[in-house]
Order: sequence, then C-alpha cells, then structure tokens
Amino acid sequence: MPNAFAFISDIVECLLSEKSIVLNCSGDFPWYSYMVRNIKEWVKQQNSTKRFECASDVADPGAYLLKEFCKEGKRAEYRPSKSYAKFFAESDDIVLHERYLWIKIRSKEQLEAWLKFVSEYIKERGKNKDIAVFILEWTGKGGVLAKKGIKICSFDEYLSEYDRFVFCTLAASAIRERSFIKNYLTELVANVVDNDIELCAQCLENYREFLRDPYVTIRRITDEKVRSDGSEFNFEKSKSEVDHLIWLAQIRSVYPVLEEYREDFVQKNKMEIARQLPITSSYGEIYSNPEDVELGTLKFMADDGRMNLNQKEYDRLKISKEARNKLSHLTPLTLDEVKKLDV
Repeated sequence: MPNAFAFISDIVECLLSEKSIVLNCSGDFPWYSYMVRNIKEWVKQQNSTKRFECASDVADPGAYLLKEFCKEGKRAEYRPSKSYAKFFAESDDIVLHERYLWIKIRSKEQLEAWLKFVSEYIKERGKNKDIAVFILEWTGKGGVLAKKGIKICSFDEYLSEYDRFVFCTLAASAIRERSFIKNYLTELVANVVDNDIELCAQCLENYREFLRDPYVTIRRITDEKVRSDGSEFNFEKSKSEVDHLIWLAQIRSVYPVLEEYREDFVQKNKMEIARQLPITSSYGEIYSNPEDVELGTLKFMADDGRMNLNQKEYDRLKISKEARNKLSHLTPLTLDEVKKLDV
C-alpha cells in the first residue's frame, strides 16, 4: 500500500536525520511487529552507529535515563538544582547520545512528561553534536500537541478510508467469487470493520462466514484470535450498529445494481411501458416518461398483465422490487437475497 509504505519511509527519514518523533495511532498499529522490524532494519542499513533501545511505561524520563544510561560515577554528579534534560545535554561522556530510544507510552501523563523532557533535551543539546533520537509511541485517541524539535508521525493521517477500501479490494481480488460478490464483500468489510486493518484481513480470510453474518464472525474472531503481536482484537460496535453498516454497504454496492437493472428493463420494454403512461404510483407520483418509472410500478404493470414477461423475467423483476423496498426502508438484505441479484 503506497501510503503505508510512505508512513514507514518518512519515519526512517526522520530517524536518519536525527529528528525525534511521536509515533501515533488512535487504535492499534496493524502488523506492529513487522512495522517495528522494518523501521529498525531500514535505519540500521544506513546508520550503524546508533543502537536501538526500548522501554515501556516509564513515568519519569529523567530518573529512568539516569539509571539506565549513566555509569555510577556519572549518576553521582547529578544535582536536583539542574533538570535531567540539561544535565544529559551538557554531558558528552554518556552513551545516551548514541541511542535510538523507542519508548512505549501508556498514558497522557507519560506522554506529556516525555514530550517536555525530549523537547528540552534537544534545545539544550544544540546542533553539531551526537544526540539521542526518541521514538515516543502513543496509541491513544485525541490529538498530540506539537513540541519544538519533535515531529508527529500519525498513522491516521497517512491511512484514510480510501486506503482501507483499496486494501480490502486487493485482498478480495484473490477470492474465488464472482465480481459482484467481491465488490459487495469489499464494501462490507471496509464499512463494518472501519480502520482496524488487521481485523479487516481476518474477516477477509473468513469471508464466507463474514458474508453471511458479519457481527457473529467478528465476535468469534475477537474471542478466538489475537493480533500478529499477540494482543487482543477490540471491536466495540453493537449488533444494531453493524446492521446499519451492512445496509450502508448494500446501498453502495447493491443499490446501483438494482438501478442498472431497472434502466435495462425499461429500455427492453420501453414500448409496452410507454403505452401505459401516464400512470400514478401507489405513492401518488405521476409517471409520464418510461425512464422515470420505478420498480414497484413496473411490477404492478406486470401483475396487471400490461407487459408480456416470461417467468424468468417476472421473477427477476419481483426479486429486484422486493430488494429495493427493503433497502428503501433501511433494512439490510440477507446474503441469499443479495446473491439472487447476481445474474
């Protein structure tokens, strides 16, 4: 995916330029271990002088770094009258400046503490000196306030609804189904699952079950499977919310098929339809032009013997009219009803 590739590339460019970053995502990073491994490998290929160090859930950046990256003698030199950030910045004899520090942030308070520390450290360290590069990983909702010297790399800003749809389209392309079902599946997964790309992939792996009952399938996946990094899937939508999203997917993928069928039917039977006009629909709408006649009125004409249709043509008209009515009343079609429209 081009934008996912750009996300990784821009992170690597920042690290190689010795720019500290906030690595942000409102949910879970898809294929997290793969992402981290790629970033580290790409950086190491072009800069072997700095080592990566990782830490998690650190509330006091200065105290942690003093303990982990300063020898005992150096630790003894620290005095509380000077900030940790200034103390480290003025010390050329510590290994901290030779590290990429990947810090997993667990709370807003930790994020604020690290942002304040890193920004001050960068300012005090100045230019033309070896400098530690920080990757502050924050998977939480809400914007991150920018701090001088720290770039924000937000996954949400790189990957949009369009990228999610393209991913689902590419993944569905290998499935052995007709194009109509592939298109419907793509819309269904992209609408129901939203931005959780790993969960999208799981639903596409179980596409037959997902097509029949998206909500039950997702619940089974969240109960039985985990992400690539071992963490749990999280899906908070209710059954009614999922039903509405199924309906929305059908409006986008099935409804146009119904309209195309109606237009083809009118063109094929235009002369017979025109002879019945003007006609008033059950909703009081007057049709004077064959192209404007809706499926309900077309079926009424067929039921009244005003059009000469064979059984197959009549059955297709009836199925299409019923599907159109359900969608118009905000009711999603079953998979069997959707498949009947694929002719």
